[in-house]
Amino acid sequence: MPHAAGEPEARERHCDGEHADRGGRAAIDHDRGAVRREAGAIALTDTRERALAMKLLRFAEALEDVEADYRPNVLTAYLFDVAGAYSTFYDALSVLKAEGAERTTRLALCDLTGQVLRTGLELLGIRVPERM
Repeated sequence: MPHAAGEPEARERHCDGEHADRGGRAAIDHDRGAVRREAGAIALTDTRERALAMKLLRFAEALEDVEADYRPNVLTAYLFDVAGAYSTFYDALSVLKAEGAERTTRLALCDLTGQVLRTGLELLGIRVPERM
């Protein structure tokens, strides 16, 4: 069941750890750096993890299609699909409560999704907030 933004479980599950008691921007950047160093090879054990990863892997292909056909709507459709796959993944699977390699994989997927969405939106000329 969804929780309000200030409730403990909603704060625990947040992928970036972006809540007030974590030490601000420096802690977020440190957390992302640690995830990127630890990730290495990731193990996709759930179908929703795999579905998200497969969408993320298509980013270069989507960009090639946009360039070849001069159709930015291809990129918007791709980003919408990524956002939908991420929503399904995030709603169904615990990120910070997972342990070991499963947690590292899920954090890496969160980080990669953020990178792809940020890059795609910036290519479309849409400014992206630092954090939400």
